[in-house]
Amino acid sequence: MSNLSITNKKTVIFGGTFDPVTAAHADIIEKLSDRFERVIVVPCKVSPFKTDASVGAEQRLEMLRLALSARDNVEISTFELTAEGTNYTYVTLEHFRSDGLYLAMGSEMIIELEKWKRLDMIAATSRLYIIPRPCFGIGKEEIAKLDALTCGNYEIADFCGESGSSSEVRISVAMGRADMFLSAPVAEYITAHGLYAEYNYVNELYKRFNMKQKRINHSFSTALCGVKLAKRACVDVRKATVALLLHDIGKYVSKEEAEEMGVKFDGGIDDMPLPIRHAEIGAEIMRQLLGIKDSEIIEAVRWHTTGKPNMSPLEKVVYLADYIEPLRDFPTVEYLRKETAKSIDRGLLAALRNSVEFVPKEEIYPITVQAYEYYKKLLG
Repeated sequence: MSNLSITNKKTVIFGGTFDPVTAAHADIIEKLSDRFERVIVVPCKVSPFKTDASVGAEQRLEMLRLALSARDNVEISTFELTAEGTNYTYVTLEHFRSDGLYLAMGSEMIIELEKWKRLDMIAATSRLYIIPRPCFGIGKEEIAKLDALTCGNYEIADFCGESGSSSEVRISVAMGRADMFLSAPVAEYITAHGLYAEYNYVNELYKRFNMKQKRINHSFSTALCGVKLAKRACVDVRKATVALLLHDIGKYVSKEEAEEMGVKFDGGIDDMPLPIRHAEIGAEIMRQLLGIKDSEIIEAVRWHTTGKPNMSPLEKVVYLADYIEPLRDFPTVEYLRKETAKSIDRGLLAALRNSVEFVPKEEIYPITVQAYEYYKKLLG
């Protein structure tokens, strides 16, 4: 039997795709079970914000059972999995309507909360229980948004969630580290069934283009950092993941080698300082050799080293993630991480300023200076 620390809270709903259930999910559920009399975990079939789950309902249910410790007050409901059509939270809450009903969600959900269907009914039938998550702080702006959208009908949890999302799981699986964000039983299940292997192909590309292990480690670290930034910036996470994992694919390929492989350059690359050529080479490898048609992804790779004026949200994410990922170690990096934690744009401006001030003049590309001047004027 769970040792309840707060007995006046009755039922809490905790929903999600759980594709897959992560160690962070399991930790939240365990902590909820210490604070509520009843915890109902509700995996959904089709989220309004996703096209579909990548793994079927039965396997996701099996992984949930493997991940959750046996607690008398925790149950898994198949209500949404067996419902017709898209799953909407207000319908689920109406189904489980009771006195003292709470809806638990991570703080990353605040970003798109106003897009939720029938938020008025959600607020009328439940009290939101907001769990702070890494990289998704609850500051004055978030509080103001919650107050406006829920009329104050929310509560901030007295604990913080751990790091680890389904997007990070897919990256860690490609790293051969399925256990990085998963409990051991779930990691073993995923490995045994060959699940979440969407990005495993990058390892063959790393070999093909002579990526060194240190650069591979950097690419994976950049990807893990970047998917968090992508969610904050409301950027397509799948596009971001491809760009992040492949942003340095041209690092060890010279212009001459790329041309021998069949890559054609329109000109201008010879004027680029050697330390930044790899971005142009990588972008053209992706476009001409790998057949990647999405121009957003290609341009994010092209500008990830120099930046440029008027960057797209995806370009900002890849540029910043490459700059501040956890393996980076230079005197000002902690300051840049703190600025990025405040906002993507503040981090971007700080990173561009850092390049202008510290990169040797013979290595800095003019467009970086132009980008800094552009964002300094735009953002102050």
